Amino acid sequence: MAYPYRLEDLLALLQKKVPTIVDSLVTNFRHVEHGLLSIGLKIHYLTTGEKFDELIEGLGGPAKILEVNHYKDARASLCLVLPPVGSAASAIQLIECIEQFIQSPIFGSAQIQLQLCSPGRLSARASALLAIAFYLGSDTLRRYSQADLRTTFESSVTHPRGIRLVLYDAGGDFDRNFSWWSRCGVREPPLPFTDGRTDLLIGSGSRLDIQNVNLIATLLVHSEHDGAWSMLSQEFRTELEAMLERHILSGLLASPWVRQSWAKIGDDDRFFAALQELVAYAYGESARVKRRRLLFFGTWRHVPARSPNGILEEVQGLLSKYRRLIEEHSSLMSQAGEPT
Repeated sequence: MAYPYRLEDLLALLQKKVPTIVDSLVTNFRHVEHGLLSIGLKIHYLTTGEKFDELIEGLGGPAKILEVNHYKDARASLCLVLPPVGSAASAIQLIECIEQFIQSPIFGSAQIQLQLCSPGRLSARASALLAIAFYLGSDTLRRYSQADLRTTFESSVTHPRGIRLVLYDAGGDFDRNFSWWSRCGVREPPLPFTDGRTDLLIGSGSRLDIQNVNLIATLLVHSEHDGAWSMLSQEFRTELEAMLERHILSGLLASPWVRQSWAKIGDDDRFFAALQELVAYAYGESARVKRRRLLFFGTWRHVPARSPNGILEEVQGLLSKYRRLIEEHSSLMSQAGEPT
């Protein structure tokens, strides 16, 4: 992940136009909330990149900031790699600052593809859970074409990534200087990984998507690397897999959601077929729940989630539950004297 500048340099540039929000970031950008993972961002811009010209020139120019990074969405004019921050809240603030600086939306923009980067390489099954939980837990239903998932590393000789939602890193910079909460809840900087990330292409993303991916990735990484939330993480995985089983979707977990080094011919097609099955099921569930509400109430209005109310609300409820549990447990650790 090539970002040949410091976050402090970016914040100093942004501070000229959005001083209030940046002041908070300068103080807190390395702060880790509730033992969740740090988070990195890539912004793929799909049209001509004039809106980013002032920002890129201020950081050192295209040769220094853009041309050192050969990876991007295959359709993008540029891929801006942002240094990692300690929390989803800081990541959201950083994007909001950039939005104000370039005077153009990033969240929800059809011209933007967001890529979220989490430290630690997940297993193939955990990568599948990450992608599926992100999709079902989002506040936006999406359809995908293969073009949405093509990158300049799709068929790279050295780092082939295929057509995927989940991507492993291809080397580059790795900032370990963030807190890791160990199994006993003690804050132990730096991160236990010397390198290795799991990235997710969220497309035209939202603030909730960033919060959800950060939560899901933390739970899955802690379950595989014996972190503070290992027990909660195992419970989360069990509940999520049971939910997929109830909805006859557990077979999707066997598909190649991330490209492994031993990838086989046809894996791109097998993954995309699984993704399309997930998308079709989600849209079908959404339509079924909407019809049920219309029939029951005679008009459209939101009602509290009740079972059976569709897998979308079930996953959103599951994520809310584990976000609350982590916050409650971290608060108890703080009261007991553990550093937070």
